[in-house]
Amino acid sequence: MSFDNQVVIVTGAGSQIGIGCHVAIRFAEQAARVAICDTDPDGLKQTQAAIESRGGEASSHVLDVSDSAAVNAMVADVESRWGAVDVLINNAGIARTAPFTEMSDTELNQTMDVNFGGTVRFSRAVAPGMIRKGSGVILSVSSIEGHAWGWPAHAHYCASKGAIEGLTRALAVELGPQGIRVNAVAPGLVWTAQSTDPVNSVGPEGLDKLTDSIPLRRVAKPEEMADFLVMLASSAAGYMTGQTVVFDGGITLGELTPLLR
Repeated sequence: MSFDNQVVIVTGAGSQIGIGCHVAIRFAEQAARVAICDTDPDGLKQTQAAIESRGGEASSHVLDVSDSAAVNAMVADVESRWGAVDVLINNAGIARTAPFTEMSDTELNQTMDVNFGGTVRFSRAVAPGMIRKGSGVILSVSSIEGHAWGWPAHAHYCASKGAIEGLTRALAVELGPQGIRVNAVAPGLVWTAQSTDPVNSVGPEGLDKLTDSIPLRRVAKPEEMADFLVMLASSAAGYMTGQTVVFDGGITLGELTPLLR
């Protein structure tokens, strides 16, 4: 799965225990040129340093994915430096607790604008270059909460992730004739800064309690999610498009063992 000199953009790559950081490193280890973005400048510096310490080539861009002008400027900068983007990983996202009847328009709009809107903006920005080249891969991170589950006090999050899956299908049909593959991954429980947030997610204790509901009896590591995304971007998945792949250790199978104990 070599990506020699291919150009890869990874959004939301600042957190050192996040999926974005690890997938950026994985692509760099496969000889890709990796452009990363996040709102956290210090986190980006650490991710870039980790890439460069492995002999990789990276560029960092501090931006908010809800800012169309900033997204367009980043893509233009990357293309002027390295050429058209080969792989886009739409990973940036937020989760904020908000009971539905108390949810403000601001909370709704922010979550939709980052999770879904950011995916739209980056996909829209890289598509022309991919079309000119006649090839490209767009991969977006959804969630089992947008695919198969509901999550109390997170209706806006679930809706934003479900929207990503609808976008994935639409873009696969529209961009497929130009040689562009578009897929999404719906992870289950992954040990990241978001999932370990006890206020806006389940927190470390919640993750531990939920392991009995996972057939594999453990939470995924972000490195495992990164490996899977790299595989989906490679020629090993060259005939796959328009799909959302569940990556959840089997938790959405609704295993009965914990209930029967």
